[in-house]
Formats: sequence, C-alpha cells, structure tokens
Amino acid sequence: MKEQLVPALQQYWEKLEYTTPSAIQNKVYEPLKEGRDVVGISPTGTGKTVAYTLPSIEQIRPKSGVQLVILAPSQELAVQVAAVVKEWGKQLELTVQTMIGGANKNRQIEKLKERPEVIVGTPGRILEIAETKKLKLHQVRTIILDEADQLLQQEQLNTVRQVVSKLPGERQMAFFSATSNEVMQELPKWFNVDPEWIDVTDEDQSKGTVTHAYIETPTRKRVEVLRRLTRMEDFRGLVFVNNVANLTLAFEKLQYEGISVAVLHAEKYKTERQHALQQFRDGKVKLLLTTDVASRGLDIRGLPYVIQYDLPLNKESYIHRSGRTARMGQKGTVLTLVNERELREFKKIISSLELTLTPLFLYGGKLVTERPEAEEAIGDEQMNKSKAKEKKAPTKSKMAEPNTQSAEMASPIKKKKKHRKKTDKNKGARKKNKF
Repeated sequence: MKEQLVPALQQYWEKLEYTTPSAIQNKVYEPLKEGRDVVGISPTGTGKTVAYTLPSIEQIRPKSGVQLVILAPSQELAVQVAAVVKEWGKQLELTVQTMIGGANKNRQIEKLKERPEVIVGTPGRILEIAETKKLKLHQVRTIILDEADQLLQQEQLNTVRQVVSKLPGERQMAFFSATSNEVMQELPKWFNVDPEWIDVTDEDQSKGTVTHAYIETPTRKRVEVLRRLTRMEDFRGLVFVNNVANLTLAFEKLQYEGISVAVLHAEKYKTERQHALQQFRDGKVKLLLTTDVASRGLDIRGLPYVIQYDLPLNKESYIHRSGRTARMGQKGTVLTLVNERELREFKKIISSLELTLTPLFLYGGKLVTERPEAEEAIGDEQMNKSKAKEKKAPTKSKMAEPNTQSAEMASPIKKKKKHRKKTDKNKGARKKNKF
C-alpha cells in the first residue's frame, strides 16, 4: 500500500515516521482506489481514518467541487476526522470543510465559497445545508460512513439515507467500524449496494496491550475511588458514565474535593465540549467525565486509563470504550468499577469477547493485584462490609453494659424533697373532707 501512494503522500508518510501500514490500511487501499463499495471492520486504534482517507483523496480532482463526503456520528469525531483529512489533503492542495451541528450554520454556508472538495460532518447538519441548495452534492463520487454501526442505528438511519439520496446514483460507498450490527448486514436493502467485506479483527497486530481489570466497590464509594486514583503518578483517565445526571453529580463532588476534572456530554455547547477535550488532551485535567458520546473514534494519544463508572450497555459499547486506550501499539488499562451484583452482570456482557479480567485493589497510591489487609484499601466490597460489621459490634456490647450491673452495684436514686410551707400541708385532704 505504501509503495502505491502518490509521491506527495509517500513523502508525508515518511515525514510522519510511519512504518508498516496496519492490516486495515493494506486491505482496503486497492478496493477503495478502484471505486468499489467496501465494509471495513478493524479494532479500535488501528488507523481506520488514514485507511479510507488516502485512497479516497487520491481520486479527487482539485478545484472541481465536492467529490468526497465523510459522515461521523458525533461532533467530536467529525472534527477529529476532518483534522486528519486536512493534514493529508493539504499535500494534494485539497480544501476540506467541517459541517457539524452546534456550530454557526451561516458561517458554514459562507465557507462553501472556498469551494471545498471534501466535506466532513454530522448527517443532520450536512442534510440541513444541502436542503438550502447551498451545498451541491451532484458531483460526489464517494461517501464514507465512519462508525457505521452507530450511524445506521434507528435514530440516525433515516437522516443518513436522506443524505445519500442527494448524491448521484453512481457513487461509491464505504462503511467503517470496529464492530458490526444487524443493520450493516442489510446494506443492500437500505442503500442498494453489495459491498466487499474486509474484516481484519483477527489478524491485526497494530493494537497495543490492554489490561482489562475491575475494582469491586460499592456505588456510593465510586467518587472516592476516582479521587484516590488521581493521586497516582502520571494518572489520566477517561471516565464513562451512563447518564448526564449521575455524571453531573460525580463532577460536582470531585470539583468540591479540588480534583482537576472536566465534563464532555451532548448537553454541553460545542465550544465547551471542545475546550474540555483539549484540556484533557493537553494534560491540564486528570479526569474527563463523559457519556458514550466519546466512546467512538476519539483519538487521545497516550491515554493510560479508561474507567467505567457505570457498566457498558452491551459488548459493543465495551469494545468502543476500551478502544480509547492502548492505541497503535501503546499500553493501557480499562478499569471497571462494580459491586458484587454488577460483577456477575459485567462478566455476562463481555463473555463472548474472551478477555482475561484482573481484580485490582487501590492501596497506597497504587493499583495492586493482591488484596491488602489495610483498612484504607479499596477494591473488595465484601471486605468493607465485614469490617463495617466488626466496627458496629463493640458499640452494641457497650450499650448493654449498664443493664448487666447487679442491683447492689447500681447507684441509689434519691427522691427530691418538695419544700412546702407548713400551712400548705394536707391541703388537698382538708378540701376533700370539707365536702
């Protein structure tokens, strides 16, 4: 694949000090360059963006209108993909424009005067601008769906199909993801295509080493676990919480404790989300709390920890969350916080992934594999429960001590004398006798 690149892209490949192309980069290059429809399945962190970008931009004629459209399911992923495509497109003097929701639509329409050859964005915003007739899609030769399994879920499928309907009938389609779903098996039905499936999951060796671990702890102590994790040397963690309410609560508690933390979720403005992500990438905050909006495609270089504050909803969610660490040959840890009941459920969710789960304990500012006997260790809910019972037991015996004293040992209680005047004595009796 590397040798087949045009000279400008070859030179840039060497400038970036890239070595051997990953399996997905090798396998999809030729089919995409030849204009065939393709489904590319590859583990997270294996260079899928570069895999579809290089053969696609090599087909583009400069200064000839929009010819390539790339769809992404989230604003963050669209911005990230656009940055990669711009980087490589610049070598061929191509203009790339980002179109995402949450940004100024009029400004995006204005930028179309620069005549971009590539549009990268979210389906809703691309469709919205296309319907104003300002975005011309009649010359598009290729459309690529990044994180296709999410884009083709029910809530986005109709919008994606509407975007595709505005393209020429003869166009190339490519679908990329780390996982597949039922809808992707029905691509001929939805898009009238018969794509070539290229799945390199089993053969790809470019992914780094991931440690899959868990800490057993009660739900009420999870914020405390996060706080103690931040004391570890060189710690940075992307924390997944299932809903915004719990995320906000955890954020407020951590902020109160003085922990450097930021949040990223769909209810935040675009600028706030970008700022939080950049702070985390720059190492200015140790924790980034997010929902599954950040589980897809985001590349955070050198991220050592992914932490699951809540269980993933399914194995696909776990795959994408864990894919944020150990990218392109690096090492990383996926740490799941569970109680005793959730541990059983968690093992069922990931049972088909054939992973080795390691129990860890948080002690002395480190994660250790053997359970410490010290009281401050976190990692064994049952141990915490038993210690709590031991602490309660002496209290009960102390409370019972006064009742076990003998009558002789008990101090006598003196009755307080009533001080009455002599004339008041037997007053009640006199009144009674009077009648």
